[in-house]
Amino acid sequence: MEDRYNLNFLEEELHKPTVFINENLLSIDYVPERLPHRENELREISRHFKTQIERPGEVSRRLIISGPVGSGKTSITKKFGQMLFRSALKRNIDLHYIHINCRTQKSNYMVLLAIAHELNKDIPNRGYSAEEVLKAIISFIETNDKILFIVLDELDYFVKRNGADLLYDLTRAFDSQLNPTQRISLVGVARSANFMQKLDESTKSALSASIMKLDSYTSNQLNEILQSRISQSFVEGAVSHEAIKLAADVASERGDARHALELIWYAGKYADDEMSSMVFPDHIRRAKATINPSLRHETLKSLSSHESITLLAIVRSLKYSRNAYVETGSVESNYQLICEELGERARGHTSLWTFIKELERHGIIMTKLSGKGIKGNTTLINLPDLPVTVLEKELLKKWFGGK
Repeated sequence: MEDRYNLNFLEEELHKPTVFINENLLSIDYVPERLPHRENELREISRHFKTQIERPGEVSRRLIISGPVGSGKTSITKKFGQMLFRSALKRNIDLHYIHINCRTQKSNYMVLLAIAHELNKDIPNRGYSAEEVLKAIISFIETNDKILFIVLDELDYFVKRNGADLLYDLTRAFDSQLNPTQRISLVGVARSANFMQKLDESTKSALSASIMKLDSYTSNQLNEILQSRISQSFVEGAVSHEAIKLAADVASERGDARHALELIWYAGKYADDEMSSMVFPDHIRRAKATINPSLRHETLKSLSSHESITLLAIVRSLKYSRNAYVETGSVESNYQLICEELGERARGHTSLWTFIKELERHGIIMTKLSGKGIKGNTTLINLPDLPVTVLEKELLKKWFGGK
């Protein structure tokens, strides 16, 4: 009789039947060969940047692509970046496509260093200022006769946090030269183009960007997107038409393709758990109850350790008080307790305030000043969209794992 304490649970899981062929094709990071309902936008971007291939170095182009979460902004920039690189390679043009996520590269220095490392991985991580890194980039691309096509994703978040100096520096990098070769073209990806209204006139003039706005997907469009992805990632016939329709309808409340893909992936996992050979509408319902479209895992992953601890302190303060808002004093007390629990050194009041403002920039929390009924002036903090129990569970995974 097999020893029940020596069972290999991994082998057990590996031998179970599954509805998936390749679940990685449902990842938000995967860019498929075809992007349904974004072909017109890809054609428009191609028209805008075709001079980079026809007359490389003669003129640079700038474009801002805006749209709500899940509208395909990142996918079409990645897809076009691939197209541009292949066309350049075919014509012996030394063009580098570089895609930077400005939520993870949070400062001017980090963005410039990420660009520099794409060009030359030998550049050290420390010891230079942002200005020196920019000079190294310019020197490298001039010496090696290279053209850069840079995508700055989450640009509105970045500008709100850091200002627009980086945009000005990148667009005016060759101004000191007479009739210089134009080596840098830019695409900014943002949820809203409104951030441009806050730029100073010199930066607006330097950026001189066209704007493309993407609309949210409709239910029918999401249905077609899901069918396209499902044909590659699931066993043929494993997802019922009704399940696809329900996932598309649920995600169409926000027009969010990412949410639609998450629903299908979770539903497939629930089907596997039940050893069902089909994904049915009830699996979609279970998936909907599991995930919250406002809870973006990539946003949580981008938080530093102490930003995550601060968010957990806010969650616990709201959970224990059962109030709509909590005061910063309560958050600070819970922050210190959690730091002790995790063996982390608690930071001071000023640092904690910085963490709170950073969470607000991410759109995870809202703050307001106290009004009547509360003695003195204090800041009140609220979670506008996310259930505290769901967010607490996600944050605890960072330190203690779990499914």
